[in-house]
Amino acid sequence: MKACAIVRAGGAEVFQMREMPTSTPAPNQILVRVSACAINPVDCKIRKGLVDIPYQYPLILGYDVSGVVETVGEGATNFKPGDSVFYCGPINLPGGYAEYHIVDQRLVMPKPFNLSHVEAASIPLVGLTAWEALFERGAITIGETILIQGGGGGVGSMAIQLAKWAGLTIFATDKTENGAFVRELGADYFIDYLKDDFLGKVKDLTKGRGVDVVFDTVGGETLARSFEAVRRDGRVVSIVEERKPMNLIPLFLRNATFHYEFMALAMTYGEFDHKRTVLSYLSTLIERNFICPVVKRTYPLAQAAEAHDCLENNRVPGKIVLEIRT
Repeated sequence: MKACAIVRAGGAEVFQMREMPTSTPAPNQILVRVSACAINPVDCKIRKGLVDIPYQYPLILGYDVSGVVETVGEGATNFKPGDSVFYCGPINLPGGYAEYHIVDQRLVMPKPFNLSHVEAASIPLVGLTAWEALFERGAITIGETILIQGGGGGVGSMAIQLAKWAGLTIFATDKTENGAFVRELGADYFIDYLKDDFLGKVKDLTKGRGVDVVFDTVGGETLARSFEAVRRDGRVVSIVEERKPMNLIPLFLRNATFHYEFMALAMTYGEFDHKRTVLSYLSTLIERNFICPVVKRTYPLAQAAEAHDCLENNRVPGKIVLEIRT
């Protein structure tokens, strides 16, 4: 099969198109003929060698897949050849920047009937991450307020839609050119992080109370200052790992809680069933038009390097997807 693999850790120049063997599905696995595979920040981190997993090269990246079942392994009775499916695969296994991909059937759901393969590929990782961050870590409830840092990004754009569906009032930060996009997704208040002091804006708009929940997709100083934007007894959830010490006193003074969300962790331990359950929730919301994909740019498989460059330089909001088969 044709694959766009990385031959070592490094910059976007490490991608090479290669002929690689097509694996045979083991028991409870399916072989998927890949139609589309989304690009995510974790792909870039793995490419750079920043994820502490002992990968072997050449390595195929890509964990958001939509495609058609080619063959099934023994005991894989949930699907049959010809079924259209979508899923997020484990980051410790070979990915979907290729013509074919092997996956455990417990991670897989039928593709939503109202989405193309390109659109479907944009959903799983960001949808699972946003769902777990908001509903499981952040424990959001109807009527609450939430500040979403980086609302125009892949995870942020999904979080806005889910928070709006759940009945929250949404404050979202991003740069000026993404303001209209963020509002269209459902943000009630847009804050330009390059021009405005988001902390002051949130304090003003909430009459000094702060928001019930902060969902951070940015990290660094943005996360540190977010501790002061949450109300007393509020919750802060981040998906960005921090390697430097952070001052948690603002949380202590508010009796607030801080949570990390690392969506891929359970899958690296072979815990798959919960992911499929959440993906089924997302599929239902998609088919009922409560949430939608936000694909802003596509590339052919051979241009994976260009797609990574686009993502890392933040040239577009929403999602970037590789089209493997049209």
